[in-house]
Amino acid sequence: MAKAVNKKTAPPRPDPAEEDRAGTAPFRSYALDRSDSPRFHIRLVENTQRLYPAHKHDYFQILYFLSDSPAIRIGLTSHKPKAGSTYFIAPMVPHQIRFDYATRCIVAYFDLDFLRPGITRSYPMAELVRLAPELTPFAWQNHVNFDLDAAQSERTERAIGAMIDQHRSERIGAMEIVRAELTLMLATLCQDYEADFAELSRTLPVVGRDSGHMRRIAEFIGENYTRGPSLDEASAAVCLSKSRLCALIRQYTGTSFQVLIREMRIEDARERLVLTDDTIGQIAYRVGYNDEKYFLRAFKSSAGMTPSAYRLKRATENRASPETATGRKS
Repeated sequence: MAKAVNKKTAPPRPDPAEEDRAGTAPFRSYALDRSDSPRFHIRLVENTQRLYPAHKHDYFQILYFLSDSPAIRIGLTSHKPKAGSTYFIAPMVPHQIRFDYATRCIVAYFDLDFLRPGITRSYPMAELVRLAPELTPFAWQNHVNFDLDAAQSERTERAIGAMIDQHRSERIGAMEIVRAELTLMLATLCQDYEADFAELSRTLPVVGRDSGHMRRIAEFIGENYTRGPSLDEASAAVCLSKSRLCALIRQYTGTSFQVLIREMRIEDARERLVLTDDTIGQIAYRVGYNDEKYFLRAFKSSAGMTPSAYRLKRATENRASPETATGRKS
C-alpha cells in the first residue's frame, strides 16, 4: 500500500464544518483561508465520529475512502462509501458527510486557480470541463459510480502519497509537483471512465444547463425537508414549474419529490440515533414527524428495523471495533 495511507496528516488549519449539536443547524457555506498561497490542502481523517451537516463551499473537494463508511449525501443523492470509493464535490454543491470511528478517508481540497492558474471561477460546469477536462468527474459525480478497483486504488494512493509528502515539504518546486500529481490523478481517472462520460453526454445532454436548477433544488430541500415543504412551495422557491421540478428530481435521483423528502428525513434520523442521546420521540420531531407512531412505521419500512434496534445495532458495532479501521490491505 502506498505510504500515504499509513500515516496521519494534520491539516494546516481546522476543517470548517462543525457538528450539528443543536439539532437544527443552519445551512453553511465555507471558503478556503486564502491568506497564504498555494490554495491546496490534503489530510487523512480517521478515529473520529463526527457529523458534517449540510454545507457547501467555494472550492473543489475530493474524498477517497480507505474503508467502509456511513452514508454521505451529495446534492440530492445518497451514497454508501466503501474502501476505494471516490467522490468529487464541485464548488457550491450541497453535501453532508458523517465519519465514524471505523472511517479512514483522504480529504483533498483545492481552488480552481491552483489546478489551472488563470482560469476564472465564474464558468458554469459544462463550460469549465471543456476548458479543464480533468475536472469532468466533478460534473458527473452523481451519475457515475467511482468505486475504484485494486489497480486504480493503488495508482491513486501512490499519487496521494506523493501529494502529502510534497505538501509537507518546503523544497523548491514542491507545489508544482503537487499540482502535477493532482492533474495526472484526475486525468487518468477521466480516461478510466471515458466511456461512461461519453454515454452520459448523449443521454443527459442538459447536465450543464440543469446544474444551476439542481443546485437550487438541493439547497431548498436541504434547508427545509424537516418541515415538509409542499410541491407548490418548492417550485416557487426554485423558480420552476411543478412539472419541471418533478421531472428534474426524477431524472437526477430516480425518485419523486415526496419520496425524496421522506428518505432524507429517515437518513437524518439514522444519523441522530448514532450521534446523539435524544429519545426516539425527540428525533422524530426534529426530522419532521409530529406523530411518533408514524415515524416508527416509516423508519422500519426504510431500515428494516425499529429505531431502537438500529441504535443498539450501531452502538454494538462501534463498541466492538472503535479503532479497527484498516482500509484496504497491502
